[in-house]
Amino acid sequence: MKVKLPKTVASPQDLSALILEIKEYAKWYAHEAIKLRFATSKATNNGPVLSAGASEMIRTWFGNKEPNRLGFDGLIKTLEQYAKSSQLVTVTLAAPAPNSLKATLVEWFRNNVSPDILVSFQINSTLLGGMVVRLGSRVFDWSFRRQIIDAKDTFPEVLRRV
Repeated sequence: MKVKLPKTVASPQDLSALILEIKEYAKWYAHEAIKLRFATSKATNNGPVLSAGASEMIRTWFGNKEPNRLGFDGLIKTLEQYAKSSQLVTVTLAAPAPNSLKATLVEWFRNNVSPDILVSFQINSTLLGGMVVRLGSRVFDWSFRRQIIDAKDTFPEVLRRV
């Protein structure tokens, strides 16, 4: 089954955290199922608190079916395979980006490059502004630093006019 990651899962680190969270929940769920099978009264433990992304992923994976250990194993294996096979793009910015900008960039990459892409963000203050995008072996440099270096012959003239 093909998975579609929640919007909150953008980077490889987010995906690893999601996998760990689902593994912990699957472990808890298996223990609760055993307790319910042999207990004389209903269990009262509500279980671990899941993030919105993990809850959405589990709901989507199981649909209307009752979760089970094999289903959780399949989900975890699928997510691990997704992590290995998905394309990675690295966006380097001059300063930390607000979450709204990150969400916009992730949405753009998923709509225009690949719906399965993972986006990693880095910071490099020497860029002075703009961004550098690495996709596979290709590098797209839209930084102010690159523009200044490219215009090194005309830059002194610009400064003289200021």
